[in-house]
Amino acid sequence: MSDEGGLDYVPEYLPEETRQRLVGLSRESEREASPVEVSEYLIQHWCETLEDGNPLYLDEDYARSRGFGGRVAPPASVMTTLTMPFRWPWPPAGREPQRHIHYEIKELLGLPVGIISDIEVEYSAPVEVGDRISISQRLVSISERKETRLGEGHFWTMDRLYWKQDGSLVARERMTAFGYGANEGSASSPQKVSGGWSPAVEEVLDGERTGYQPVAPAGLCWEDVREGEELPVLTMPINMTRCVYLASATRDFSPQHSNPDYAKGRSRTKDVFVNTPFNMGMVSRFVTDWAGPEATIRRLKVGMRGNVCAGDDMIITGTVIGKRQDGEDHLADVEVVISTQDGPMTPCSVTVALPSRGNLV
Repeated sequence: MSDEGGLDYVPEYLPEETRQRLVGLSRESEREASPVEVSEYLIQHWCETLEDGNPLYLDEDYARSRGFGGRVAPPASVMTTLTMPFRWPWPPAGREPQRHIHYEIKELLGLPVGIISDIEVEYSAPVEVGDRISISQRLVSISERKETRLGEGHFWTMDRLYWKQDGSLVARERMTAFGYGANEGSASSPQKVSGGWSPAVEEVLDGERTGYQPVAPAGLCWEDVREGEELPVLTMPINMTRCVYLASATRDFSPQHSNPDYAKGRSRTKDVFVNTPFNMGMVSRFVTDWAGPEATIRRLKVGMRGNVCAGDDMIITGTVIGKRQDGEDHLADVEVVISTQDGPMTPCSVTVALPSRGNLV
């Protein structure tokens, strides 16, 4: 891959600044390290999904007997599982990391929908537990505007190189995609959202409403809490994409949480619905958003009385119903309700230990 850059064709109808940004993408980027280290969990989760029983991936002793330092990662997992940036918070650590240039090209061309048409990968070195992959990438070419069965748009070709931490090349990938869906065939299609690594994902997750960023950490002390105090309302839009996220994050693949046909036919709900760990996690977040990271959840009770389904807003409200001391713990009891636009669904209660001014150093 050359780093000299340059494109044989850049759409002439684009603004000059956009054209120059596309040309800039044709120069090989700096290598940027993946946010995750290759781990047994990532490999195991990949294998359980594909039901791949290759002992190189699953059996450390077998992998070592074949000359490897440990379990080997499946080659195809390098593309996303071992390198995909986290979508939240964005940008992480106050900087905007390198995104897959596929998404940048879509934005610059004003083509909100992009699909992969061809991909070819050449593998040079195995990836093992403990490795951390880096990526460099560049835009190779853009086609003239084409009319396809999907609509009018452009094809573009990209190169991505995957590197190990010792500088050895893991894989060379060449991908061609087609972008389409511009409003009325115009050269620009305003993006609904601007945060996260993929505007398409953020649009589906209602990123504009969630805000992309964590709230500023609170620093509530027990002395500041008063009985009857109402906590700030937390609203989380629930949709199919978020249900897929939560199924993977909680490793709960019970089909009522990710399969609409099953949920409607067997569970008799209007759509897939969030699971118990997600409810508990949201209640815990709700309380620590209010109290701050120095607070400790001591007790959490959730009564599953109704379902929060894809298409609902999860609306969480809470009220302090008491405060007390138990030994060295300074406790607040909070009554919490998870509701949707249709009313209360899940009554909850939480006991949280808060820092006391008398104990602060």
